[in-house]
Amino acid sequence: MLFSLFALGFTTAIAQVLLVRELVAVFYGNELVLGLILAAWLAWGALGAGLAGRFASCSHKTGHRIMAGGLALLGLLPALQMLLVRAARGLLRVPPGALVEFGPMVGTVALAVAPVCLLAGALFPLLARRLAETGHPAGQAYLWECVGAAVGGILFSFVLIRYLDPFQTAGLILTVDLAAALLIGFRLPTSGFRLTPTGFRLTPTSFLLPTISFLLPTISFLLTAPLLHRATLRWQWSDLAFAADSPYGRIVVQARESQRVFYENGVLMFETQGTRPEEVVHLPLLAHPAPREVLLIGGAAAGNLREALRHPLAHVTVVESDPLLLRAARLHLPPEEAAVLDDPRVTVVLSDGRRFVQTARRTFDVVILDLPEPSTGALNRFYTEEFFREVRAVLNPGGILALGLPAAENYWSPELARRNGSVYHTLRAVFSHVLVLPGGTTYFLASADPLEADPERWGARLAERDIPTRWVTAAYIRYLFTTDRFAQVRETLEGTAGVRLNRDLMPICYYYDLALWLSRFTPRLRGFFERTDLLRLGWVALALVVPVGLSRLRRRWAVPIAVGGAGLAGMMLEMVLLLAFQVRYGSLYARVSLMVAAYMVGMVLGSRWGSARRWGPLTARRALAALMGTLTLAAALPLLLRWPLPEVVFPLLTLFVGGWGGAAFPVALRAEEGDVGRAAGRLYGADLVGGCLGALLGGTFFIPLLGIPQTCGVVALVGLAGFLAVVR
Repeated sequence: MLFSLFALGFTTAIAQVLLVRELVAVFYGNELVLGLILAAWLAWGALGAGLAGRFASCSHKTGHRIMAGGLALLGLLPALQMLLVRAARGLLRVPPGALVEFGPMVGTVALAVAPVCLLAGALFPLLARRLAETGHPAGQAYLWECVGAAVGGILFSFVLIRYLDPFQTAGLILTVDLAAALLIGFRLPTSGFRLTPTGFRLTPTSFLLPTISFLLPTISFLLTAPLLHRATLRWQWSDLAFAADSPYGRIVVQARESQRVFYENGVLMFETQGTRPEEVVHLPLLAHPAPREVLLIGGAAAGNLREALRHPLAHVTVVESDPLLLRAARLHLPPEEAAVLDDPRVTVVLSDGRRFVQTARRTFDVVILDLPEPSTGALNRFYTEEFFREVRAVLNPGGILALGLPAAENYWSPELARRNGSVYHTLRAVFSHVLVLPGGTTYFLASADPLEADPERWGARLAERDIPTRWVTAAYIRYLFTTDRFAQVRETLEGTAGVRLNRDLMPICYYYDLALWLSRFTPRLRGFFERTDLLRLGWVALALVVPVGLSRLRRRWAVPIAVGGAGLAGMMLEMVLLLAFQVRYGSLYARVSLMVAAYMVGMVLGSRWGSARRWGPLTARRALAALMGTLTLAAALPLLLRWPLPEVVFPLLTLFVGGWGGAAFPVALRAEEGDVGRAAGRLYGADLVGGCLGALLGGTFFIPLLGIPQTCGVVALVGLAGFLAVVR
């Protein structure tokens, strides 16, 4: 039973990351999509736990057969679900790089995670009840599932993602689950596995048949996994030349005659033979009278570096976070374009762009930011007032910061104006002068000193520097400044003075980007997002009156309500700490993985402490109330986050949050009376429902709309509500 619970946690942790990565590689990876995937995962798991809890009291023999068969099937499901996800674009008839409509995307996400989550959720109460029948405390079921999840998560983050492809990792899951199913199968009365006075007795047939049934599919799957991985990628990508996974995502390269097209997580990054790098680079470099030192954050492989080196620069520093992208570029870019990475004037830095700016030991004439729009909390860090101030600190006198945001040539929707307007006004809060250039991409040039907005002078510099161009010519530059759109775009942005500034602790811009993204598919949601923009902490406090009232009316609901609140609070606190850590220390994968690993280790330690308690129901209920009450301390977390904390403090805080969450479940289980299997299913389901709400509401609404300080206030209110629900 203990190994089976370990296998269950191991499987769910790795399968979750595998399927999330596959879904993000097929769909768009903004904060809502990530929240929907995680919410669907937890919701299906809660449903499985709730349904299985009602049938956990089946006979001993039947229960063992269900558990053995369920674990064997669970080992196969991640690979099968990955096949479904990779076939999704073809089934939906969506070409590579195009966005999938919101409705089909939600349906595919829900379908893709349902089988493995339902089964995993259903197995937990069955295993918990069987464990209790062996004389172990029921809380140890949660402990061993946490141990498996911690081992699986840490192993995936630091080993599997670097050395195995997704189907090989799925083969490892199959190996562990079949081993657990085999051990449970040996416990059946007909297995030939007996405990006798002289030890264990095995008949040859009873041992060989299960062992062969375990080894054959496992070895076969592991051997064929690389071929399966490559073949299924071709379902999505024609003319596939390169595909590999890094800790940051999946890089895919299509080769069409002499052209190469690069994608990251299913989204078009760049294509060779295009002219976009000319706008990204030449506009800010022509705006500066004599640029010598340039910093490129992103876009090195896209041609930005090639175009920058056409200017008489002394040095270019290029910052990229993913070494796999540069490796793919060296292999598949035309030789003359790949060679610029080795130019003696170039320094390539593998680091987080914001972290590099924070620790830079040199200053620059021009800083060019070429990253995707702020669609997630991790990307939003590059569009905040604090980041712009950090860039200003490394600019020489007359230095320029340049960035671009997707826009429209003619009509700007209210959502587009609000997203771009937030970035514009945030730039204006830091830089005295901001020049806006219109087009399909709106380019912002910001400086503390006056900018020379003279198209004739820019055109003359282009000729003086003898730069060959196909798109950014003197005539094109003149057009940018003389077209009616030049004044219209600025007037539109000035008209958005009511939008919020984008800040580290109040990352509103990725919420505006989310509203813009959804408006493309469902314009009727426009009013909803305008109303939720008015969300206030008082509304949340009022909503929490409902679960407290229900707990008073139906006392048996009190403990599940508290456990659901614990799941919601734990998920939201983890999000807050991860975002605050990335803002302060960057989003390098190893550091973020360390934070996640600390949370998982904390879960293990907390559940170990909780399962070791020998309290009766009344004492356990009081302890659960005390645990929920300690959540009110979360209101003080923003004060702590404002200090210049050492890096080690963040993993320690995450460890504490994980420990708190791990302790809540076994303590709550002791507070419940009656059948262990039903109680475990009910509480496990409540924990997952709370986590589901935390994943969906925390990252999508609370953090961007209320900001991190008030989100911590929401957590404190949830703790107070849980305390009032449980205490008598």
